[in-house]
Amino acid sequence: MLASSDYQLQDGYRLVIAGLSDGLRPPPRLSVSQWADEYRRLPSKGAAEPGKWRTARVPFIREIMDCLSLDSPVQRVVFMKSTQVAGTEAGNNWVGSVIDTQRVPMMVVQPTIDLAERWSKQRLAAMIDDTPALRSKIAPARSRDSGNTTLLKEWPGGVLIISGANSPASLRSMPAKYLFADEVDAYPVDLDGEGDPLTLAEARTSTFQDRKVFICSTPTIESLSVINKEYQASDQRHYQVPCPHCGEFQPLAWDQLFWPDGEPQQAAYLCIECGETIHEHEKTAMLAAGRWVPVHPGRPVAGFHINALYTPIGLGLAWGELAALFEQVKLDPVRLKTFTNTKLGQCVEDPEEKLDWEELQQRAEGDHPKGKIPPGCLVLTAGVDVQPDRWAVLLLGSGENEQSWVIDYHEIDGDPTRPDDWQRLDDYLQMPRENHLGLPLKLSAVCVDSGYLQDDVIHYTRLRESRGVYAVKGSSQRGKQIIAGATKVDHTWRGTLQKAGARQWHVGVDTAKERIFRLIQEDRGRLPDHRRLHFPAGLDESFYTMLTAEVYDPNKRRWVKIRQRNESLDCLVYATAATRHARLRLHMRSAAWWQRLREVLEPEHGDLFNAKAPQPAPAPAPKNTEKTAAEPKTTAPRLIR
Repeated sequence: MLASSDYQLQDGYRLVIAGLSDGLRPPPRLSVSQWADEYRRLPSKGAAEPGKWRTARVPFIREIMDCLSLDSPVQRVVFMKSTQVAGTEAGNNWVGSVIDTQRVPMMVVQPTIDLAERWSKQRLAAMIDDTPALRSKIAPARSRDSGNTTLLKEWPGGVLIISGANSPASLRSMPAKYLFADEVDAYPVDLDGEGDPLTLAEARTSTFQDRKVFICSTPTIESLSVINKEYQASDQRHYQVPCPHCGEFQPLAWDQLFWPDGEPQQAAYLCIECGETIHEHEKTAMLAAGRWVPVHPGRPVAGFHINALYTPIGLGLAWGELAALFEQVKLDPVRLKTFTNTKLGQCVEDPEEKLDWEELQQRAEGDHPKGKIPPGCLVLTAGVDVQPDRWAVLLLGSGENEQSWVIDYHEIDGDPTRPDDWQRLDDYLQMPRENHLGLPLKLSAVCVDSGYLQDDVIHYTRLRESRGVYAVKGSSQRGKQIIAGATKVDHTWRGTLQKAGARQWHVGVDTAKERIFRLIQEDRGRLPDHRRLHFPAGLDESFYTMLTAEVYDPNKRRWVKIRQRNESLDCLVYATAATRHARLRLHMRSAAWWQRLREVLEPEHGDLFNAKAPQPAPAPAPKNTEKTAAEPKTTAPRLIR
């Protein structure tokens, strides 16, 4: 028999083994939401409710975060949302849990490098400072510590790369197992010809079989919205909440919010099932009892959509405030688009900003062949876009009542840095052209873009201004004139501007594009005789794809590319600017002026065929009240010789 001391020894041995086992056993694996509830603290500066994070405060975020957890088989999570619904905070919690519990490379991509630095300094740094579990893992950024900078955070076995979607170098930095792509609809459509930034960033994760990607954003217009495309390819989950009266689960939809006329602050929700009124104070319990329901169960991508009606009380606009805001913007198309994007979390389709190239190609007029000047076309202008290995040229014909015809689009191969190659452009611009009666018609004004290789462009236009060849530079400032006054660009050896030196005119490209796209929209459904902008037969597909390569983004308030090449659109902008140059001012000419020009270039009898067209009879120039650079007075188009 064992002595009592032997039993005590065995008991002690078992206790030691049990203690060692407990010490070696890994801590319980927490989901992202559990980690956030356990460790995350919101900073006193910048947080609506500083202190301990509570997922229960925004219950619809829980499932999104848990899909990002290690135990979830989901590899791709998409969140299309309104503002102020904790989307970025869900991503921040994921970043924090990874830093605290895993030894992996991770990447966060913000729309720009500037925003990436701001996110790192304001959001990430605050989360680290206010969360002890993170503060022990990673120190604040120090300029001399290469392992811990604003855009690079290291901890034992792991690294966080913070990138900007406008920086190809930052997206090619290194492989990453996890990717958090925030506000993807603010990313550039194409990054220096290398493709879209999201695809470039996702390529960093391709070497990891168990990678995870979180894509989060407020949507924009449908033709541009990356998040909408991603959501449409997902299982499309909606957060359904129970009616406090009948218990029917339903998503909160804007159409079900109602308020008395003139009293938006009294807004309430109407149950789609029982028709009972739901007041906002009941929303907290409804959110807590809610659940995500997919439209397409079984799809591998987890997609979530939510709008501002779900915003927890005290964390954003109340229902009454949303109704009041809607009343303010409902008659303003631009502000209504922003409301739809940022408050409803929905895309907007704007026919004035999106054109289908196939539709435009179908408008090509068979009796108006490419390169031929049709009846009614009395003045020719041209727009030239300078590319590294070619010139793109568009010839535009103009007639009375602002009728326009695209006459030709042509690309000339050559090196714009070689003066001799510019002769190829000159030869094309001075090529003899005849109208439908065989009478010669030369270019009256040409605008050459000097935004690229400005010195080479100015060298070309300097000696040709008297012939109506002008260097122009585009400006994206909204409301700017299509063509404004000139700026002198030649300097003396002392650095002063030469009074008789070369000049550069400024083109309001946004204004010109708005006008061009409006004309195209107005022509939709019209017969050729009633159109204002005509396209010839014979232009290939690339012309139309380039012409429709940009759309106006109301949130960014600028035109953005949806395709890399847009030369034909730029050329049409410059050719349009040429028609409004002080040399011509075709949009201001009187009917009598056009009649005199028509009598010269389109006589009723054909006995003047092949005759040299005389200059039109003098006509008084329209008054110009704007102060612009001095221009030689003219009464009719001067012809380039």
